[in-house]
Amino acid sequence: MSSGSAANDRLIATLDALTRRPLDEPWGVRELAEETGLSRSTVHRVLQALSDCDLAAQTANATYTFGPRLRVLMGSVHRTHPLLSQARPLAERLATTCDATILLSLYEPARTQAFVALAAIPDGPLRYRLDPGRIIPLHAGAAGRAILAELGPEIIDRLDLAAYTADTVTDRSELARMTEQSRRDGITISVGQHVALAAGVAAPIRATGFIGAISATRLRHETTTADLERFAVHIRNTISEISRLPGNADAVSQHDTSVPRLAGGDSAGKASAADRFEGLLAALAAGAPLPAGGRALARLLGGNPATTARLLDAAFAAGLAIPEGEHALPGPLLLRWAASLGPLPSTRAIAEPVLHALAQETGETVALTEYIRQSNSARMTSVVPGTKPVHYSLPTDSEIPLPAGAAGKAILAHLPQGTLAQLPMIKYTEHTPLDRADIDTDLQQIRERGWALGDGERIPDAFGVAVPYFIDHAVAGSVTATVPRHQAEQVDIDALARKLADAAHSLTRLLSLQ
Repeated sequence: MSSGSAANDRLIATLDALTRRPLDEPWGVRELAEETGLSRSTVHRVLQALSDCDLAAQTANATYTFGPRLRVLMGSVHRTHPLLSQARPLAERLATTCDATILLSLYEPARTQAFVALAAIPDGPLRYRLDPGRIIPLHAGAAGRAILAELGPEIIDRLDLAAYTADTVTDRSELARMTEQSRRDGITISVGQHVALAAGVAAPIRATGFIGAISATRLRHETTTADLERFAVHIRNTISEISRLPGNADAVSQHDTSVPRLAGGDSAGKASAADRFEGLLAALAAGAPLPAGGRALARLLGGNPATTARLLDAAFAAGLAIPEGEHALPGPLLLRWAASLGPLPSTRAIAEPVLHALAQETGETVALTEYIRQSNSARMTSVVPGTKPVHYSLPTDSEIPLPAGAAGKAILAHLPQGTLAQLPMIKYTEHTPLDRADIDTDLQQIRERGWALGDGERIPDAFGVAVPYFIDHAVAGSVTATVPRHQAEQVDIDALARKLADAAHSLTRLLSLQ
């Protein structure tokens, strides 16, 4: 194995471990070394490289967890991959129809295991639950055995037939017989074989390059064989619908297959293995087909063709990507990471550490304002109070006018021409600008210097400085520092604007895919 291949494998193994624990259960370097089989010094170097590109994060106790950049990328997988986005409403409908927990489970060939990719759980006081990202056995439980039936009996000899309950089948001959029966029937029924109190039925599915199963499970004492057979009909109908979803493989022929442009500008600057790895994750998370090698991929990831070929080979071997003709598509390992981390709940989750650091550095009250494109409006969604003895206090979740105040004007300056003409002019204070021509001149100055000022325009005794941040080249909001107006003359505006710009740039880099 070449040193380049080994470096890629270490990055993948370390991130895989980080994704298997929630944020509140970080890894120590020693235990992570034991988990991955690497030396502590090697693990430390890998973690430092991953932290430098925000794929990993160090806690105050010098332990490690997955970083904000990985959360953003896996959130994108939830939005772009049909098995995590378009299949969800179908699974939720099936859960309501069957009054049962619905799981979409997928097979990982590199590890001869399956995992829960998606779970839909109906309301109720007592329900069967397996969280997304959870590994499930192939020999026990309806979902695992349905996948096993689709794979074939030759897989059985590779399995560790652990007994999960008294009803788990651990005899290979009997398991082979049951697997063949499931293959003929097209469905698999399991009662108490994985979880003692559960009864479920599953059918296999092949979609978007994956082998998997959809299962319906309820509490054993509430479920009859007739119930499971009835669920099977609905499961097959749902599988038929999911199989017709436009998938990533279809995108190879339907989408523009030119090389995407990744966040961070010219990819030629991506010199380190971790940077190239982050670029590959970003490209896969974006949902567009990737060139499976050659100079196009090398330009995208910032390496020579041999270096990027080794990275892609490592991704294929680990299941991070799967080949589709001359392209690479998201693989089962990427979907397991996405399932484990879940959808990104909000921009706030990524922005707040940046805001806290900025408030600590400047001593001023710092706020995040998010632009809502659908309604052409903005809201202040997060506020971190300043650390100075006298600092300004702002309410969260407040509507921010685009033409008045620093936070709104920083956004408005980068919206399409004509947006200002569509906005109502409302007088908030004696200093609120109301003349559209004057505002337009101010917006031009904001674009030229990169930041906006607001002097009592929205709140009479507040003075603000704001810098916009962007997601995939479109303005997405602003970062604002607010001070009491009577202290504005004591503030070094240029220095404060530079610190705001650094924070806004960090958010842009964390949140963008291209």
